[in-house]
Amino acid sequence: MPSTADCPVDQLYQTRRYPAMSHPLSDPAVTAVAARLGGLTTAEPGHARVLEIGCASGHNLLPLALRWPKSRWVGIDLAVPAIAEARQVAVEAGIGNAEFHAVDLRYFDPGEEPFDYIIAHGVFSWVPDEVKLTLLDFCRRHLAPAGVATISFNLAAGWAHRQPIIAMVRDLQAATGWELIATLNLLRDTLDEATPHGAHLRWIIDDMLAKGPDILPFDDFAPVNDPWRFDQFVLAAAHAGLRWIGESDPSENLPSVLSDASREALTPLAATPLHAQLAADFAVGRTFRSGVLCRDDAPTRPGLSNDGLFDLAVRAGEVTPTGATPLAQALYQSLAAVAPSCVPMRQIVAAMPEADSAALARLVYDGIIHGLIRPRIEALRYDARPPSHPSLNPLLLACARRGLPFVDVWHMPWGFPPAHYEVLAAMDGTRSHADLAAVAHACCPELDFEPWLQHLADRGLFQPHQTNTEQDRGPVF
Repeated sequence: MPSTADCPVDQLYQTRRYPAMSHPLSDPAVTAVAARLGGLTTAEPGHARVLEIGCASGHNLLPLALRWPKSRWVGIDLAVPAIAEARQVAVEAGIGNAEFHAVDLRYFDPGEEPFDYIIAHGVFSWVPDEVKLTLLDFCRRHLAPAGVATISFNLAAGWAHRQPIIAMVRDLQAATGWELIATLNLLRDTLDEATPHGAHLRWIIDDMLAKGPDILPFDDFAPVNDPWRFDQFVLAAAHAGLRWIGESDPSENLPSVLSDASREALTPLAATPLHAQLAADFAVGRTFRSGVLCRDDAPTRPGLSNDGLFDLAVRAGEVTPTGATPLAQALYQSLAAVAPSCVPMRQIVAAMPEADSAALARLVYDGIIHGLIRPRIEALRYDARPPSHPSLNPLLLACARRGLPFVDVWHMPWGFPPAHYEVLAAMDGTRSHADLAAVAHACCPELDFEPWLQHLADRGLFQPHQTNTEQDRGPVF
């Protein structure tokens, strides 16, 4: 990003706090799978060098650094206050393998050693074109030969419907002096939902309102918000020496909301996949992509072998399969039996000795592509029962004291009402359920404590919540 004092992007990030949040699609345990499905074997995240561009206060990077203490993590951002907070939280949580720099990407010198993973979430579409191209060029120059960059960006296909609303809101604000949310509510209340146009605009405005006043100035109403067509991004990346591998989430290589009939209609475009992607984006009004890219000279091979699929770890997705064959039923029953853990696929294979290997591999691949199976590069096991004396790790305790969202074992963010943080801050392993229930009753008597505690355990927030074996190759929290 530009670093001049009169740059509105810089002013925004120096004067307003970007909300603390994690980005699950940037998790190397996930993006490494996307790379392998595209034929590239990346470094193990547990022994890697990782850079996050636009790291804000480190809320995305620090949980990953804690998960993989033998990896090295670097975060950069323009916002000096955010970088100061990231450093403070790292010290408070005892995380020594992460460093943070308040610096403009254009002037950042990372040294000679390349990065195995580069993360740039929420940067590309919100900076001027000069910085967009700098970002792509930086990734090409500083990625390891088998490294990957995860870059998210807004898509013109979906934002074409949102940008007229943004322009209207800005005009109304200039004329009335109203706050952003009040102006959005005014437009919302004037719509006639009985018409297709009104119903569509209502959905978009409701989506904006759901983001809230803390996010919207950095997103829809940012000083720069520049959606691109997918082919425009791919060609710019290619010009910089980068190759598109696929979506961070393989089930989104074609939009998951695309109907089976629409997928079938795209078949004639199979020979020109870029145009198939453009047509799919147009069909659903797709607004966002999170892509995994590699160097154009990366050592890729066509696809992933059956053995390669079986080297992944897997868990059941949120979507329930329908019309399953007996083999599929056996597979999903095996996944349900080990839920909520993500286990080595070879463990599932061993539990199905009569299954045809090729048929099972095809079933696993189809399950991943359709979101029925969630893969990771490594296993993750935890006990979803609340421990007798609930204990949060040092990073979560630091977040509790600061009233920040938690990041669970799947790298998902979870926020809480302010009063709940007092209970969370007391979860240092010294208090029993009864002790914590008393704390909860005193500070938030409306809280239904036992189901709430179970919810925390379901998200793997308590330690020790993981029992890995060497074969599982899962990180130790």
